[in-house]
Amino acid sequence: MISAAELVIPRFHDVLGDVMAHGHTHYWLYGGRGSTKSSFISVAIVLVMLANPEANAVVVRRFSNTLRDSVFQQMTWAIAALGLEKWFQARISPMELTYLPTGQRIVFRGADDPLKLKGVKFTKGYAAITWFEELDQFDGVDAVRSILNSLRRGGDRFWIFYSYNPPRTLWSWVNREKLERERRADTLVRQSSYLDVAESHPEWLGAPFIEEAEYLRGVDETAWRSEYLGDVTGTGGSVFNNVRAVRLSDAQCRGFSRVRNGVDWGWFPDPWRFVRCGWEPGERRLTIFAEQSAHRKTPAETGQMVVDALTYADEPGRDAFLHDEIVWCDDTPDGKQSMAVYRRELGLRARPARKSNMRRLSYEWLAGLREICIDPARCPLAYEEFRLKEYMRDRDGTWVDEIPDGNDHSIDAVRYAVMDDVLRG
Repeated sequence: MISAAELVIPRFHDVLGDVMAHGHTHYWLYGGRGSTKSSFISVAIVLVMLANPEANAVVVRRFSNTLRDSVFQQMTWAIAALGLEKWFQARISPMELTYLPTGQRIVFRGADDPLKLKGVKFTKGYAAITWFEELDQFDGVDAVRSILNSLRRGGDRFWIFYSYNPPRTLWSWVNREKLERERRADTLVRQSSYLDVAESHPEWLGAPFIEEAEYLRGVDETAWRSEYLGDVTGTGGSVFNNVRAVRLSDAQCRGFSRVRNGVDWGWFPDPWRFVRCGWEPGERRLTIFAEQSAHRKTPAETGQMVVDALTYADEPGRDAFLHDEIVWCDDTPDGKQSMAVYRRELGLRARPARKSNMRRLSYEWLAGLREICIDPARCPLAYEEFRLKEYMRDRDGTWVDEIPDGNDHSIDAVRYAVMDDVLRG
């Protein structure tokens, strides 16, 4: 009898258990070369089908001419490895695998032929399983969502698998979407690499593969991390190389002796943004621990959001009260009017950040800190902006010493919050 656990590395054992228990709907698996994420998914798909007689699978790649030599071969490998060859029938045109006892099917489609995707029908059951292989090649999350909208019909339990090697560029849509997926309760995110395979099954890789990986590790560690570990290393143009993800407790958020608050004004499409930070000058560490964002809110409404954020108890069990903290704000003409509302109607100590000609200097001050710690759960918008901010490129793709504007509302709010410290520094 073949054990499925013997076909996947220990890194995926708990993921396989979660898949079989339907612990999540989405499984976001990324990593480097030789990480066996595709092998794991192919095994998981077959097992889910065997356990759910109504489940059919659709395997999708960006281009249909890549299906036969990649995912089709991968799925036939999984069937053979599980000892189920005599129970499945393979066809090439149309490309599909049929489980003979029930008539369940695994079909293969390219996203470059949307009519064939929309035309996927099953005589028995529904498309319970979808696998997007080489996800980074798709035209963005909207294209993926459109495909899912076509397929997710006729049932109430779905398994969606995504697999890819992360592009180096921080602003690639899959790298941005991965940050969002880490916050979603319906998604399990897992990174894997050849190192996970080498620990338990080095024979699956072979000595030449490992030797090549270790050679690259010695001569170009950044390229090795990108290619073999699946790390998002960036392309060398990151503005902030000092960002660190941390998880903060409520007690830690209350424990900062120097708190900085900042507001970046906005209406629509630019958002209004508010952040709270803890500043530790001796450690040269800034911790961003709270944020608020809004569209189409009046100054009175956003001011109340600030009041709510500053109203808390210093210790558990004590009464909450409004803390009299300075709120540093963008000093635009409209901002001055909004600050007047904050002060007059809500009693907030709203002050203009002296930002004149300070954009570049404040960016350099933040980039020069020892650490910018951000809680991704509490401050997902700030975490994404700081992680992904890159310098500008010229037409030839060469980095230039200029920081582009846009996608920086949380960064701006943080800059205003610490502008007084920047000026003193």
